[in-house]
Amino acid sequence: MRKIKGVFSVILLVSLISLLMSFMNVPMAQTSSQITVYKEVGSANLKAPGTESFWKNIPWTNLSLSANIPNAPTSGLTHNIMVKAAWNGSDIMVLVKWQAPNPAFGAWSAAAAGIDPSASGPGLFRIIEITPGAKYDVMSNYTTYYTIVNGKQETGRLFLSYDGLSVGMPNGSQIQVLSNGTILFYHSLRPVERILYNSGLFYGYYTNSTWYYPDRVAMMWYMGSGTPSMDGMHIGGKFPGQQFDGENFTYAGGSLKQVGGSANIWMWVSGATWNNDSDPAFKANLWDNKTLTGLPYVDNGQGFAVPLYTNNTNMYEVDCSGIWYAPVKSSGLEGSLFFIKTGATYSGGYWTVEYVRPLAVPSNYSQYMPNITTGKTYYVAFAAWQGKEGETLFDKSITSSFLQLSLSGLSSPPAPPIVSINPLVMDVTIAGVVVSLIALGIIWVMYRR
Repeated sequence: MRKIKGVFSVILLVSLISLLMSFMNVPMAQTSSQITVYKEVGSANLKAPGTESFWKNIPWTNLSLSANIPNAPTSGLTHNIMVKAAWNGSDIMVLVKWQAPNPAFGAWSAAAAGIDPSASGPGLFRIIEITPGAKYDVMSNYTTYYTIVNGKQETGRLFLSYDGLSVGMPNGSQIQVLSNGTILFYHSLRPVERILYNSGLFYGYYTNSTWYYPDRVAMMWYMGSGTPSMDGMHIGGKFPGQQFDGENFTYAGGSLKQVGGSANIWMWVSGATWNNDSDPAFKANLWDNKTLTGLPYVDNGQGFAVPLYTNNTNMYEVDCSGIWYAPVKSSGLEGSLFFIKTGATYSGGYWTVEYVRPLAVPSNYSQYMPNITTGKTYYVAFAAWQGKEGETLFDKSITSSFLQLSLSGLSSPPAPPIVSINPLVMDVTIAGVVVSLIALGIIWVMYRR
């Protein structure tokens, strides 16, 4: 009986393998590092982003994100972002969605607060948490230096040491030492961030229940020639060539690492560019105040993405008065922060942000922002920030490389191909299965006897 069952099992297995073999030449779906922009009829509803009917026919592209600053606990906290895109003949619409279990509502953008003296709330400047186990010392023989420790000013230079390395900090450095020995470095400047990171002293940005930073999301469009190979940014000075505490900082913080490249960035900031009651900048009608912004911005009830331009040495604003970064030109660019409109919602643990921008840009923008047309491949990248977890500015989650993006004439992906099998393979397979079944029948009859 055991022999009969064994033979029965072998023949059944052979039959199944025969059926599977008939599908060996059928191509399987492959993942791709591409984003297709589908042609749609209709326009965006930025008050309810993602609810437009045409989005239902467009699948999400799920992109993995990684740490912009390796080994920092507050970098790379967003593990993936979902993207889909459409165009309607005049505008491009890009929809992004990512998980944010602990969203940052009501956090002021430092840039927005910088032009509004009444600004209050978390995120006005960055606090760096020094690597656990590090020690500090104020060397009093540096008589021209002073250091502030726990609110008390002392004469001398601050030195931070860890793992046998001791690093002198700039004049006027301020730290707070918590009861558990944690050292917090206040009023961190961009060069300080690089000094601490290169010395192994940068642990991450400090947050607590009342001190945190805005959530953000950004889309980058490569503007250089050729195919970019690196998505990343320099940790540098306030501006290229900055002399700071005896060091020369070749690059500005935020400038593109891709050699010889440049890029346009669309940056949405929950604390400043989200048209919502939870956004302090809109709540204070900040963008309607020409005396503060220097430009006659009109929001029309919508949010926006900050238009930025970066090259290998610096980061600029494309059409602003220098709110976030230095303007790319001191004059001659007229328009609005609302050239790239956005709508945003938070629901079910996810941010959803929709970008809308005209396909074509004015001629005086074209050096800094891409004209988007059919028949051309663009290279794009994405980044996301979890502000309450410590991600801010240079410490974030990014796509590890650029992705290809192109406009399609289709309104949705084509239907999957009908599975076709070589007739000869099918005939042989069916014959084999029939023979196997006959053999099983004969064995069964013999067994019954």
